Amino acid sequence: MFKHLLIATDGSAVAALATRMAVDLAKTCGATLTAVHVIEPFRATTYGEMMLPTSEAVYLDNARTLAARYLLEVEQVAKEAGIPCTTVCEIGEPVHHVIEGVAKERGCDLIVVGSHGRRGLQRLLLGSETQKILLTTHLPVLVCHASHAAG
Repeated sequence: MFKHLLIATDGSAVAALATRMAVDLAKTCGATLTAVHVIEPFRATTYGEMMLPTSEAVYLDNARTLAARYLLEVEQVAKEAGIPCTTVCEIGEPVHHVIEGVAKERGCDLIVVGSHGRRGLQRLLLGSETQKILLTTHLPVLVCHASHAAG
């Protein structure tokens, strides 16, 4: 059985669903939990007269504030269930590689992620970190789909 689960969160509703699933599974297995949120590095974008919408410091401050909130939500769900949980916030890219790196570094034996269940052109245009994780990791991955939230 699994001993250490990694839950990747982006603060979305499907991430909350994946969190509940990971906590339930950890409780069943007697496992511990690590929650990770990955902040993508600042990108200076230009438009017109070299316009910058925000500075790197402001971007990182806002991103860290959101990350702390997302990770606290996971911590609280785990605490209510009596599951030991640590949190990690990393800055890096590509996101799926950072998630896998944290899982390996922390000795996790399962990655739990949410998926919006996008298909076809929408998946192609928007990309999917979950899809990239599935294609690149050698660790087992549990995918929790948005469609499961309704039922």
